[in-house]
Amino acid sequence: MTSTLIATIPHRAEILCSELSMLDVREFVRTYTSEAESSVSFAWNGKHATEFVDANMLFRKEVCDYFEGGNEVFPLPLIAALYKAETLFAKEAWGVNAVVSRLAQELLERGGVEYLGIYLEGARCGMDAFMATGNIALSKQRCQELVHQCQANATAKDGNEKQWALLADRFSFLLSTPKHHD
Repeated sequence: MTSTLIATIPHRAEILCSELSMLDVREFVRTYTSEAESSVSFAWNGKHATEFVDANMLFRKEVCDYFEGGNEVFPLPLIAALYKAETLFAKEAWGVNAVVSRLAQELLERGGVEYLGIYLEGARCGMDAFMATGNIALSKQRCQELVHQCQANATAKDGNEKQWALLADRFSFLLSTPKHHD
């Protein structure tokens, strides 16, 4: 009996820690302001491979897991902060977390052209991020709006003409696929 009780104590402690952590995440999401972005931002030590450290990675992962659970509507500035951090992480960690696609989709569907610059910056964080940010489904109306804005930006002569044209092609392709969620 004693060995059974002792064996269950660490498990109960893990559950309690997990529940406390989830309360912290819920409170963080509920009260998020841009001043809290540093809690989820990419905080890299400048090293790669086994020496790679992102000081905010564990907490950001908990927030992203909560986002993927669909338990709550996240504020757009928090989605943008997570997207920026995760795409920067992808560039330096040489791999992308699956949540990037969902963050990109939510950022654009809810935020539209207002968040297009942030989307472009994230998509430019290496091939992994570029591919993940394109794995999205948007409403027809949102795709049309984004195509129009990207085409306009492609003529702006700001040095990003090719990137804007590439995004215009990406959103045009999304319009031609039955992958919309209208």
